[in-house]
Amino acid sequence: MELIQRYVSKELTHFVGRHKPEYERFRLLMDIIQSGWILPGPFTNGQTYNVQLHETEKDLEKMILPQMVCFADIPINDLSLHMEKYSNFGIAFKKDYLVQYGANPVLYVTQNGQMEGKDVTREKWFLDHLKKYALLKEKIQTFGMQNGGKEINELFLEIDQFLMKDLFAYLKPFDSSKNDADEDNYYLEREWRIIGNLPFSQSNITRILIPEKYGRMLREYLPDYTGQISFTE
Repeated sequence: MELIQRYVSKELTHFVGRHKPEYERFRLLMDIIQSGWILPGPFTNGQTYNVQLHETEKDLEKMILPQMVCFADIPINDLSLHMEKYSNFGIAFKKDYLVQYGANPVLYVTQNGQMEGKDVTREKWFLDHLKKYALLKEKIQTFGMQNGGKEINELFLEIDQFLMKDLFAYLKPFDSSKNDADEDNYYLEREWRIIGNLPFSQSNITRILIPEKYGRMLREYLPDYTGQISFTE
């Protein structure tokens, strides 16, 4: 008999319209599906990724700002708590499909955790070192321009792109003291991210999550959709 771990899922779910009225959530979800793109905010569907580092910020969540699409790695039977915090409208894809586009789990950083042997929280430790990195970046670029160091600049640019896109963009702070139902307890969502845009067709969708009262309208909007529909409350 195959053993199944129920605390992770074979599909990842993207929720929409967290702060929008219910019908606007439905329209947004239909617009996304009909467009064939999930975009990281108000950006065009041909735009390359961008990860910004704002070294003057005092919050890790605000210091690193990647253009990203987020997903939750939560089995369908355990999504209720997450939907109460975010939205009861969502779209899911197989992990294997999303991995092709760079999907990867985030690295959770405990905001209130202490660094061993240091009188500083883990978040503050990350913040301090990211500020030092920003300063180093500025000095290396200045040195390269002043001394004709084209090779140094090119090498550092390659390293910078790796750190920003493949490491810093996946940092996710969370407060481990908050209870499960707290809106700011992010750890339980098991977030995955794609830096940039996600293209898809309706055949790539494994599940659409909507309240049951929108079932008929969904079929009117998406007459060719043949995947699963899960009704939410």
